[in-house]
Amino acid sequence: MAELVKWTGKATIQMDATQKILMRRYIGKNGKAQRRFTQECAKTFNNYVPYDTGRLKDMMVELQTSRIIYHAPYAELQYYTNVGMGKQGNSIGGLRGKYWDKRCWTDRGDKIVQTIAEFVGGRSK
Repeated sequence: MAELVKWTGKATIQMDATQKILMRRYIGKNGKAQRRFTQECAKTFNNYVPYDTGRLKDMMVELQTSRIIYHAPYAELQYYTNVGMGKQGNSIGGLRGKYWDKRCWTDRGDKIVQTIAEFVGGRSK
């Protein structure tokens, strides 16, 4: 027959402060993990950005901590209306074309998440 055991002791759990844990994992606001995520996205998006002379994808790009800015005067037009008929365009079997960030995230988002998880010492699902 099962024996009823009454626990009278107590357990104490000591944890580091939340900010200390986040800093150790590089996850603080605008921390190393955020910068790494932005860099990984920019690097991966590069294969999806429309390409003619290379200015839009290589020279007119600014990386900030949490955003990627394409400064070419025609960047917005390319983002919304590119039909993918240029070099390596998505209409002719390539990856380059409009909405490059969304299409890239759909194709390679899991790989980016895995890279960042490894960077911060975790793992992705």
